[in-house]
Amino acid sequence: MPRMTTVGQVMVNAILPRGLRGEHTLDKAGLAALLRRMATEYPDRYRDVVFSLAQLGHRAAYTGGGFSFGLEHLQTPPQTKKARDQLGIKIQTLLDDDNLDSGARDKKLVQLLGNFSKQQEDMLYKEGLEQGNPLALQVRSGARGSAMNLASLQASDLLYMDHRGRVIPFPVLRSYSQGLTPAEYWAGTYGSRKGLIDTKFAVQDAGYLSKQLNQIVHRGLITALDHDKPYATTRGMPVDTEDAESEGALLAQMAGGHRRNTAITPQILTDLRRKGVKRILIRSPIVGGPPDGGIYAKDAGIREFSRLPTTGENVSLAAAQALSEPLSQAQLSSKHSGGVAFASAAKAVSGFDRINQMVQIPRVFKGGAAHATVDGLVQRVESAPAGGQFVVIEGQKHYVAEGFDPLVKRGDHVEAGDVISEGMPNPALVVQHKGIGEGRRYFVHAFRDAFKAAGIKAHRRNIELLARGLINHVRLTEEVGDGIPGDVLPYSVLEHHWEPREDAVKMPPKGAVGKYLEQPYLHYSIGTRVRPSVVKDLDEFGVKNVQVHSDPPPFEPEMIRGAANLQHDPDWLVRNFGAGLKTGLLENVHRGGTSNPLGTSFVPGLAQATNFGRQGKVVTPRSPGGSP
Repeated sequence: MPRMTTVGQVMVNAILPRGLRGEHTLDKAGLAALLRRMATEYPDRYRDVVFSLAQLGHRAAYTGGGFSFGLEHLQTPPQTKKARDQLGIKIQTLLDDDNLDSGARDKKLVQLLGNFSKQQEDMLYKEGLEQGNPLALQVRSGARGSAMNLASLQASDLLYMDHRGRVIPFPVLRSYSQGLTPAEYWAGTYGSRKGLIDTKFAVQDAGYLSKQLNQIVHRGLITALDHDKPYATTRGMPVDTEDAESEGALLAQMAGGHRRNTAITPQILTDLRRKGVKRILIRSPIVGGPPDGGIYAKDAGIREFSRLPTTGENVSLAAAQALSEPLSQAQLSSKHSGGVAFASAAKAVSGFDRINQMVQIPRVFKGGAAHATVDGLVQRVESAPAGGQFVVIEGQKHYVAEGFDPLVKRGDHVEAGDVISEGMPNPALVVQHKGIGEGRRYFVHAFRDAFKAAGIKAHRRNIELLARGLINHVRLTEEVGDGIPGDVLPYSVLEHHWEPREDAVKMPPKGAVGKYLEQPYLHYSIGTRVRPSVVKDLDEFGVKNVQVHSDPPPFEPEMIRGAANLQHDPDWLVRNFGAGLKTGLLENVHRGGTSNPLGTSFVPGLAQATNFGRQGKVVTPRSPGGSP
């Protein structure tokens, strides 16, 4: 029996290579998926096929009327209009409630309208597609506009923000097609003006952050395919098999019958889930690597060129660009949102501050969550005299700011560094209490969540490369080799040259609780205090014994803020690539700083203009003890 199809499918399939022909839905997501397959499977024909598809689209739009629309397409659809009328009744009931003061009324009003915002967008978009509205079809195609723009045109904006990003508690229930009332128009002028101002400052803010990301990761050069000899311990980052962003990474440990260094594919993840495997250990830049800040190709995994990167490729700079470009676009998009609150574009603008804070680590963390500073039981949660609450853990009070609810209750067991309240987690505190390795892993997930909350896509494996460069320092508390207390060293160098202390012992993880790791295991770094959460991971991935010490190591992990990251680079010329030039120059003159034009940084070679561009052996930086 012949298969049913359409003339459009026949015309599209006539352009595509035989292996890609089939039933395609060429909306935004479908077209992107098709082009990804085209780039991977038929790269030599990509240009010609894309050109032919574009020409087909132009002809179809010209002969078929394209996205032409009439007045009937600007009207509010019946179901959306009914829901908005019901919302109007709820608003009036709320305004007539004499039991509420103005503050409580405004808060409930904003909550009511905010909750309805996404519901209205989804309802209007779905109804438009069902009716074949050309405006909704245009959004679906990805050609122009969004569900938010469609709601503004056909339904309502509901709420606006003022010039400081605060929600104005005034309901906006008319669409642009109907025309706003004078009061609604007035409310919208604040956000519109802010959008115009944002375009002047957005580029410099996002550009400055982008510059810092490039500085932080610029040593992320592929220096070898893999390490010379196997690690003495089990290494790798634990991830869920439900996380599709592990695709392309290599297995660090056999799982579900798949050997170490097997490249993860969608089929392998499906097979692992079918076999009941919930978590696997993968190779990642946050685990191990060369001491010079470089990356092993097998740690980087298969990336945009559908192969392992080759020696000399700087995968980290590409990752930083992939993170910063959509962030810059999101900053600029505030002018398109018109100050509409709860819109995806507005979320992206406010999300910039959250993302920027995670890199800059300011002294005052705006909207920051409370973190536990000790291990133990939550003894009680009580009100604070000045507002907010105290969470008491082992006799120590932890303040939770007003407006944020605690996430723990009496009797809960917490570990130092754990988040115990609502708000934005501070990755520097996680690093301080849980170590470099766990701090990197935590940063990866928190940074991805921050992008997601801002409505921006960020791939986890790109963030791993950023975490490797950003979280890579320890501060000495005792003399170590040539280092004195207070010196800040790259953790990658220290790990490479670290020798377990003489009275270190090996024991099962459960017996090591409260002691400090003398070797790295999984993603955990040297000096990490063994806690129950660490024991759980070690047991899950088959680590039978760990080498530990009863005393803390002679250093403390420290997350250096992005702007100051290069101030602690071991190469004095590389420091000139960052900020704090005067201080850095004086310190390096005082201590006899050296530079290496054949290392992983391009800065010394470019600055000296000698042997730049020639291939040479990558030289390992000096260890804390002074040996090469």
